[in-house]
Amino acid sequence: MINEQIFRNVLNEIKENPKVTNDIIDSFSDNQFLSKRTLIKFVNDLNILNEKTTVAIWGSWYGSILIPEIADKVKKIVCIDLDKEPLQIAKNRLFSNYNNIEYICDDVFKTYRDVYIDTNLIINTSCEHMPPMKEWKWFGGGAMENDTDISVFKTPKLPNECYFAFQSNNMYDIKGHTNCINTIDEFKDQLPERAEVLHQKEIKDTRGTRYMLVGKFNPL
Repeated sequence: MINEQIFRNVLNEIKENPKVTNDIIDSFSDNQFLSKRTLIKFVNDLNILNEKTTVAIWGSWYGSILIPEIADKVKKIVCIDLDKEPLQIAKNRLFSNYNNIEYICDDVFKTYRDVYIDTNLIINTSCEHMPPMKEWKWFGGGAMENDTDISVFKTPKLPNECYFAFQSNNMYDIKGHTNCINTIDEFKDQLPERAEVLHQKEIKDTRGTRYMLVGKFNPL
């Protein structure tokens, strides 16, 4: 929930750093609230968020809605984004009152991190900015302890209980959208082989349609 302190932090940041005003306001837009709270609803239905849960957010941006919605429910959140400035703003000003969040500036497709072996949920609401999820090589054979296919990895890269919540969209005309899709089935085709979809949803946006897939990674 967006509380009064976060609201104050946002106002202070806009006042002190006006060049990011539009960006931060957009991160709290009605479209963002609708898409991310719909995602949280489906994640809550999985009943996996608790004091032992580690969540990785790929393409986290400012974490404007997701962080306050889930931080108090979980052990740890790891925010990863290519852009350092939103991460620094989130860490030092917007959400400095949370002590269970790690911020990493990196390309998730280039670097494996040990935290993934403890990650129970991977959230990516920015799939349109990235290659298809099936191209993340650490989803390959042997990445989970219970895999019988160990053709790629000899040691686990993910826990046996690992879920995902992914979103993409058909908004081709927005800068940085390099991997948009037109249908939910097209989105499913971009999932790794081990992904089992448990929930799917199309969310109407003022600029187009967002597509959401929530599910679980299974052994190969």
